[in-house]
Amino acid sequence: MSGRTLRRRLNEAGARYNRPMSKPLLTERHRKNRLRWTRHHKATDWNQVIFLDETTVRLNTVKGLVWNFPEKKKVVRTVKHPIKVNVWGCFSSKGFDRIICFRQNLNAKFMCRTYKYGLLPIARKHFGHDPTPWKLQEDNNLKHRSKLATSWKEEKIIKNIDWPSMSPDIAPIENVWRILKMKLRKKKFTTYQSLVSAIKQEWKALPKDLSLNLIHSMKNRIFEVIESHGDFILH
Repeated sequence: MSGRTLRRRLNEAGARYNRPMSKPLLTERHRKNRLRWTRHHKATDWNQVIFLDETTVRLNTVKGLVWNFPEKKKVVRTVKHPIKVNVWGCFSSKGFDRIICFRQNLNAKFMCRTYKYGLLPIARKHFGHDPTPWKLQEDNNLKHRSKLATSWKEEKIIKNIDWPSMSPDIAPIENVWRILKMKLRKKKFTTYQSLVSAIKQEWKALPKDLSLNLIHSMKNRIFEVIESHGDFILH
């Protein structure tokens, strides 16, 4: 069988030529901690949790692979240091709300500002002014665990859900970032502000059904981590 025929059959079967999925290598300790965490949270009510995270979106970056031919190769012009937008966002079973776009590096002080002007208004809108009915899920980023951020959350009586290291596959907000970036990838931007405007527009357009489906997926994620003996899952 020729290579061309093989590629055609692979395409017919739904295969696509792109980058392999990259997952961090888990140690035995990571797997045990993930298993311990999933067993502990089997009965957690995820409808009462706010999921929070940050990501970076770069202006007109090149993604994926392309088929090239000797006579005609795909050329994409790039810049050495593309403009980037840092994005903070959160969601709950009540839906998506505001996001914060910013240029500066995220430090502990700015983290507290996002809690104050991003998290608290959303939490009060979704769950009321009493902070006891809900909990916050965020990863183990040093900014989230800093003394300043920890003290601020303790002062506001915000309780964190403990989170196992090396576990982006369990966090449903990672799916939100992928969807957001996929939508942005189909557009072209010329300025920082045009990219910021598009990010906010796409975030606002995210349907509430998506947030509910992601919240409900937590039970399946936990089950699959247990079934895989603590290894990574695909979501």
